[in-house]
Amino acid sequence: MVAVPFPVELPEASPFGPHNIPFGIFSTPQGVGLGTKPRAGVALGDYVIELHELARRGVFDAHQDTSKILRQVFLEPTLNSFAALEGSERRWVRQTIIENVTSEKSVLFTDQDLNEKAFVLARDTQMHLPMDITDYTDSFSSLIHAENSLKPLGLDLPPAFKLYPLGYNGRCSSIFPSGHQIHRPSGFFIKEGETQPAFQISRKVDFEIELGAFISKPVPHGQTIDAKTAADHIFGYVLHNDWSARDIQPYEMPPLGPMHSKGFVTTISPWIVTVDALASCCTGPPTSNATPIHSSLVTDEASHGVYDIEFTASVARKFVVIFSVFRSINAEMSRIGGGNSPVEIVRSNYRHSYWSVPQMIAYQSSGGWGINTGDLVASGTVSSPAPEIKKGLGSYGCLLECFAQQHELPAVGGKSMSWLEDGDELAIQGWFRAADGRRCGFGKVSGVVVPGPSWPS
Repeated sequence: MVAVPFPVELPEASPFGPHNIPFGIFSTPQGVGLGTKPRAGVALGDYVIELHELARRGVFDAHQDTSKILRQVFLEPTLNSFAALEGSERRWVRQTIIENVTSEKSVLFTDQDLNEKAFVLARDTQMHLPMDITDYTDSFSSLIHAENSLKPLGLDLPPAFKLYPLGYNGRCSSIFPSGHQIHRPSGFFIKEGETQPAFQISRKVDFEIELGAFISKPVPHGQTIDAKTAADHIFGYVLHNDWSARDIQPYEMPPLGPMHSKGFVTTISPWIVTVDALASCCTGPPTSNATPIHSSLVTDEASHGVYDIEFTASVARKFVVIFSVFRSINAEMSRIGGGNSPVEIVRSNYRHSYWSVPQMIAYQSSGGWGINTGDLVASGTVSSPAPEIKKGLGSYGCLLECFAQQHELPAVGGKSMSWLEDGDELAIQGWFRAADGRRCGFGKVSGVVVPGPSWPS
C-alpha cells in the first residue's frame, strides 16, 4: 500500500482511466492489507483500490442502507452479491468512486491514512475469477466469422443462424482468469494421411476472440424476458478466449457438439467493465435487428449491447522446459521463460456482431430454464469484414479463419505462424473510448500453451 498524490498518474497506455473503473477480485501478499484474502477492488492506472476501505471510511454513507451492505459485500471473495444489487445502486457506487478519484478534495486524498490503505500497486496483487460462475453459455453470433470459416470448407450456414442466436452450454470448471497455463488437450480424431481415429495430442490449438457478459439480475426458472429488457440483467463484460482444438473438434461435433475440443480451458480477463462504462461507445443496433426476427429478439435502439470495441490478438514465443515432479504418478510441470516480444497477428471489432448479448440472454430465457446471477454468456468469435484489414493484419477472430481464408500471418520469433505451439503466449486486448474520450480497455486475457497431461495406455 502506498501514498498516492492527486491527480493519480495514469500511464498513457493504461486501459484503466477514471471513467472506466472496472470491478474485480484480488489478493495481496501476507502483511499487505487483508493479505491473501480475495476481496473486491477497482482498477485505476497502475493501482487497485481497496473497496472495503472506502466503505469502512464512510465514502458511501450518503446511502446508509447501501453503505452497510457494501461493508460486507466488498469483503466477499466474489462479486456476485454486489452484482445482485439493483442496477441503480451499482451505478451510484461506481459514480461515487469516479467522483472521489477525480476530486482533489475527496477524502481519498485528504485523509492520508485512508489514502495509504486504499491504494495498492497492481503489480503487487494477484487477480482471481471475479464471479462465482454459476452457468456458462457460448454462442455463434458473428455472420462474418461463420462465412469465413464455413464457405472455404464447402459448408453452408446453419439454417437457424439468422433465426436466433445459436449457442451451447459449456464447462464452468475449466474457466480461469488470465495467466492460467493452457495445457495442450488430447482427444480422438483422424490424423491427416490416416483412416482410423486414435486418441492423440492435438496439434491444432487455436484461440477465439470473444466478449463475455456476466449476469446481474436473475431470471427465475419458468419466466422469460425480451431483448429490450435483457440489458438490465447484465452486470458488465470481460474479454473471453474460448481456446479450441481444431483437429479434435470436427470429429466429435456430430451429433452432440464440442466436448474435449472446447472444454479443456476457457480464460477471461479479471476486470469486469460495466455496462455504464461502455455506454459512450455504443454503436448502431445489431444487424439482425433489421431482419424479420421474432419480436422478442428485437433490441432497444439505445441499449442493444453492440459496442465499438477494438480487439487485438498477439503472440509471443517463449521457452518451455518440462520436468517430472513425481515419476510415480506420471506428473509433469512446465517452466516458462525468455522469448520474443509480442507480435500482433489479427484484430477485429465487436460493432460488426450479427447478434448481441441481450438477444442471446433473451433467447436463453425463452426456454424457461432460468438465468442466475453469476452466469457467463459469451459472444462467440468476433470477426470483422475484409475492409477492416489494417497494417496487413487480418480482421479475423481466430486462426481457423486465417487459414480458411489463406491469410498470411506475420512471422513470430523468426518462424512462420501456424497453429499455436508449446511456449506460445497468446494475448487478447480490447479497447474503447470512455465518457471522457480517453482510450480505455479491459486489460488483457493471456495464456501460454504448454504440453498437456498424458493418458496412461
